[in-house]
Amino acid sequence: MDGSRTERARARAQDLLAQIAPLPDDSELQRLRELSMDYIREAERLERKTVTTQEAGEQISAALDAIAHDFFARALQNKSRR
Repeated sequence: MDGSRTERARARAQDLLAQIAPLPDDSELQRLRELSMDYIREAERLERKTVTTQEAGEQISAALDAIAHDFFARALQNKSRR
């Protein structure tokens, strides 16, 4: 993936997340954020190596989906507590 395209996509995603669910100062959310960034970096590393198997891409996608699910579930829990 083109580096500038990746950066624009990441910036857009971060902007959208900030608008939808601003992050409270929560250590668990910080851990999930760091974990998701690790997965994204690993996906980008594999993409640079030209991953040819569909299965590897599906595994990365499934992992990112799980992280997103945890992130939004946690954000909704925190929002409902207020």
